[in-house]
This record gives sequence, C-alpha cells and structure tokens, in this order.
Amino acid sequence: MLKYLFIILTLCCCGVTQAKDYYLSLKTADFSLLTYDFFNENLNFNSLPENRVIDLTFWSATPSVEIKYDHTSLPIVSHDNETAHLHLKFQQQVKTISFNIQTNPAHYSQKYMQRHKGKVSIEIPEVYELSNIILALSDKFYDTQFKMHSKGEYYEDMLQWFAPFKDHDIFTIRDDLNYYSFVENGPAYVFNGDKIQRSHEYHGFRAKDNINSNISLLEDFANKSDFKTFYKLQTSYYAKLSETFRLGAQPEYIWRWLESHFPTKYHSLKVFFSPLGPGNNSARQFSNNGFDESILFISAPNRYENTLDPLPIQFIKFTRSFFTEIDHAYVNPTSDKYIDEINAAFTDLSLWYKGGSYNKPYLVFNEYMTWSLFSLYALENYPSKDYLFIQRYIQQFMVTRKGFHQFKAFNQELTRQYRLKTSSQKIVDLYPTIIAWIKNYSINS
Repeated sequence: MLKYLFIILTLCCCGVTQAKDYYLSLKTADFSLLTYDFFNENLNFNSLPENRVIDLTFWSATPSVEIKYDHTSLPIVSHDNETAHLHLKFQQQVKTISFNIQTNPAHYSQKYMQRHKGKVSIEIPEVYELSNIILALSDKFYDTQFKMHSKGEYYEDMLQWFAPFKDHDIFTIRDDLNYYSFVENGPAYVFNGDKIQRSHEYHGFRAKDNINSNISLLEDFANKSDFKTFYKLQTSYYAKLSETFRLGAQPEYIWRWLESHFPTKYHSLKVFFSPLGPGNNSARQFSNNGFDESILFISAPNRYENTLDPLPIQFIKFTRSFFTEIDHAYVNPTSDKYIDEINAAFTDLSLWYKGGSYNKPYLVFNEYMTWSLFSLYALENYPSKDYLFIQRYIQQFMVTRKGFHQFKAFNQELTRQYRLKTSSQKIVDLYPTIIAWIKNYSINS
C-alpha cells in the first residue's frame, strides 16, 4: 500500500512507476534501504544529509532498490542508466536520495561475438592506461592517495615522458576522483582521433563515471602530452606482459577447470590490467544479445617482478590474483541459491571476519570460497612443493592481511570434502556440506 506517496507519481498503463522522480511521505523517521536484494541499511530521516547519492554498479544483473517504510515498500526502477531521485518528506521537510543505477553496461554485436567467442582477451586499452598514468602522476607529485605501482622501467619511462605536464588542470580534480570510477570506466571509452568517445561494446563498468565527467580535461592532457605516441612506443611491452600472464597463469585452462565444476558458463573472458595498477581487483559478468562475458580487472605480472621471489613463485602469485577474481563468476551465482542457508550458518560473523568492507555473511562466505578454490585447483595442477607453498601463502594472507580468521580451518575442511567426493561430484555439490560445517563450527566455537 502506497497511500503515503505524495505529489505525483507518473504511472504507465499497467500501474508500474516509470518516472525518474519518486515522492514519498514518511509517518515515522525510520525506514530502510534494501539493495541488490540482500544489502539492508537502516536509515533515519533526521540523520540523512539534504542530498545523498548512492551509486549502484551492475555486477551480474541490474541492481535492485527497495525502500521499506511503514510496513510497506516502494521499488525504485531506473531505465537506460538514468538517475532516479527519491524525494522523502517528513514533518514538512524534504530530503533527496539519488540513485545512479547501472542497467545496460554492454552491447555485443555479431562481429564482436564471433571474434571473442571461446577466447581469453588480455588488454591494456588506451583510455584505461591514460587514467592509470594520471593517477600514478598524482601519487608522485601530490598526495599518493591512489597507491599506484611505482617500480620498474615502465614507471620510470612514464615519469620521464609525462612529468613536464604534472601541473595540467587534470590534477586539480584529483580530490573528486574515485579510483574505481575513474580507472575501471576507462575500457568503456576509446579514442576517435583526438576525441574520447564511448566504445561500441561497453557503456561503463561503474555506476559513477569519472571519465565521462572529465572528458575535456582528459583529451587536453592526452593531446598536450602526446600520450598516444607514448602508448604506441610501449606496445611491445604491453604485448610482453600479456604473454607472460598467458603463459604463467594459463587462463584458458583455469576457465575450463572452473566450468567443469560449476553450472555457470561464459562465452568470453576479458582481462584488463595496467603496469601501474595498485592491486585493486574486481570482476563482473555481462550478458547481452545471448552472449555472456566474464570481465576481470586484475594486477599485471610486473607487479610481482621486483621481489626476491623466484619466477615460479611470481607466476603463482599473479595466478592467484587472477584466479580469486575469475572464480567469483562461478561462486557468486551458486551462493545466490543458498543465501538463506549462508545467513543462518554465520551465527556470529565476527568469529569469521574482523575487517571492514565484507560486513555480510554472503560476502564473507564468497571470499572464503573463492580463495579456498585456488587451493583445490593447486591440489590438482601444481607439484606438491608448490601446492604446500600455496597452502601456506593463502592461509597466511587471508588470516593476517584480510582478517578472515577461520580460513585455515575452512580451507582444510573444504579440501577434506573435496578429497572425499565421488568422481561424479563437482565443487558445486559440496555447498550444502560446507555450509553445514560452517554452522556447526560457529555454534561450537
């Protein structure tokens, strides 16, 4: 019942709200916001700012938004990536929440699908690398807030080329830039001569788009610094990084291995990385025109070069970086089917995770699973010496670096279940058993 809606709601003939502006009158100050079907945030009108902006990125489906209030609810619908505005009224005061809802992130043409079907593409696109260079320069000459990779010959060559332009106006906006909204939207744009425009395939990778809002400055910086010449001179180095990654990580084999254990299937795998990347990885899954693509932003192999590690260990580390992103494309859709069981299993989330951003059972479970899957993959595909190294490496990383304190116990249990499974069973079949183990572990700890 929506009797507390005020002013005007534009309705289509079937009664579904189509307008970008929603008007809602609250009887009490308390209400809640449900996004992505399971992220619930309890809010109070009095503590809200006058205007709040919420960016909702498309990960594998159009984000859902629902306002729950006064024992009823209101879904917020956005079409074609438009911004939806919710105007809340309480005791004669009005505040606004704006939702940037990413709805249509890709368009795959027949030509694109034919060229990419069944293939792994490893790319360092022009506008993507331009954005990485700008953040690396900002780190060098200003406040190091982006933590870009600042070692190696490529970085030194980049500095020598672009340092004369460190006072360009593009750096005046750095305080308003978000790393993900700037860098990860780069592959959604291409150069057309000296102009930057949307690519044919991608509309964006983050709901908030710092590329689109700064195109003129980016074009001017690229033109004055002769960025395109620098990029062309580095083509052979980019190709070398891609080949090192392909040989070291064997992404085609990992792709096939994961699809042998999970029902989810993809037609194409796209990998983006930069020699300057800070290690901020992410993944999403796009589907359009009957074509499903798994897309990854990961660390480039050169990030592991300037260490004391021998080459095989370098390969293992950037393979891990890749693996624990690509397997989200398989783990997450399966976890979606067990969301109620996962929520019930984590009776005390603090037992399993003491960090910050992974503050829901679903998120915690997926991190445990994605990292533990790399252990299972290593068990089958690495020599015993390397497998033992991987076990120690990921267990220490997860516990001491990421705050997942029960990872060692979880990993040992999932490995035990994997060893005991029948030849016809897949990893997906182990979900009920491992979730039951989590619940029992939680109760008895």
